Amino acid sequence: MGAACSDCIKGEPAKKIIDPVEELNIFKKFYNDTILHEAKKKGKSGLKGAFDELGGGNDGQVTREEMMKYLTRNNYPGDASGLFDLVDVDNEGLVTKAEFGAITKSDFIKQGPVRAFKSFLMKKFKSLDDAFATLDQSQDNHIEETEFVTIVEKLGYDGDATIVYRCLDEDRDHDLSLSEMTKMLGSLTQKEGKEGKKGGKKKGKVDG
Repeated sequence: MGAACSDCIKGEPAKKIIDPVEELNIFKKFYNDTILHEAKKKGKSGLKGAFDELGGGNDGQVTREEMMKYLTRNNYPGDASGLFDLVDVDNEGLVTKAEFGAITKSDFIKQGPVRAFKSFLMKKFKSLDDAFATLDQSQDNHIEETEFVTIVEKLGYDGDATIVYRCLDEDRDHDLSLSEMTKMLGSLTQKEGKEGKKGGKKKGKVDG
């Protein structure tokens, strides 16, 4: 799916398993201690200065290669490739200034990957129960990561399904439940459900 696959970058290893919340905490410290510090040396400050540092000064966007190069050069202690996937919510292979700014906020998980996925579900299903029933192909009331990623991609989600799963799997047990999805996504309203009937599938098996 999409151009943001880390395996598609020459010389890049496969994406590591990351904890989105932990990765965000690592990045926020790095942002304050390193990125802003380096920007200040060049007479720049704030979000714009930090974004310019990563390579966004010329065209208003940062590529995976640019971000990886900067983070590696400055000894980023986290998973640089995983961080890019986390920031690049729309999975286009580019990070805009707005996307970069969003990751510095405390509610990024819910306003970024989770919100994008919820919007997708709104167009497909009339309720969260219906969505869960479709994702739970094994019908055991729990969804494993590989199961989730496979079905979400078949449904046509353009974002990074792996990142979404790890954001939803709050207790990090690699076993997503309906209660976890409900806690992170809330409910799909009746109005949103009616929209979903036009372009989506109802609960049931996804053709393989």
